[in-house]
Amino acid sequence: MKNLALILMTTGLFLVSGCGGYSAPNNSNTSQGAPTLTGNWQFTFTSSKGASTVSGTLTQTGSNFTGAMTIANSCATSATFSGTLTGTSFTGASLVEGNLETITVMGNVASSYGSANGTFQVMSATGVCAGDSGISGTWTGTHTTVSGGPYGGMVQVADRIPVQVTLNLNEGTGGQVSGTAAFLHSACFHSVSVAGTLSGTNLQLQGDNGTNGSIVLSGTTDAEGRTLTMNSTVSGACQAESGAGTLTKMQ
Repeated sequence: MKNLALILMTTGLFLVSGCGGYSAPNNSNTSQGAPTLTGNWQFTFTSSKGASTVSGTLTQTGSNFTGAMTIANSCATSATFSGTLTGTSFTGASLVEGNLETITVMGNVASSYGSANGTFQVMSATGVCAGDSGISGTWTGTHTTVSGGPYGGMVQVADRIPVQVTLNLNEGTGGQVSGTAAFLHSACFHSVSVAGTLSGTNLQLQGDNGTNGSIVLSGTTDAEGRTLTMNSTVSGACQAESGAGTLTKMQ
């Protein structure tokens, strides 16, 4: 399982080049408007040992890509992926997790660059990852985004009427996200600037409303970036407005 996570990370790099049927919201961020691997990815690696998840942000320059990934259920917690994309195929890539593991990944990315898939093999593994040496399997990946909006929905709170929340978000580099959150039926918040990170499908935002307190919105997005499932944690005078809800992209 742990090594699978590392594999997932490596796979992530190749996933960037894998082929899939998912239609990306809009990953055309090259100067010519052509699709690119640049952005947030979430990968799943599957082998006889089980499945692992790898998430993080990739950056593509020319035909080369690289990215720092977070690994779950693995013998390591982070890794660096780098490689070369030829057309929509990965012709070479490496996942480096310190001195623990090296994974080779093969695959293709969809023409929209919204998804990818392929195969992988652990070429070398030592230390706590030694048990993964030689294992192989398949991987899939999804290019996630929360840019645009607005997202709207209700946060259900205890002992009070629900608070309506509207989010407008934009992604920057390195998984950074910023925007505004507007509130209706809140005793303390009206409009707050928020900022945070998107890693794979995991989103976390924070906003400060001065003497009225602060808010943390944390949760996940679906693969197409249409739905945000969020927990809202409020501090200060309106901490009773903490709750949970689902926000849906309205455009």
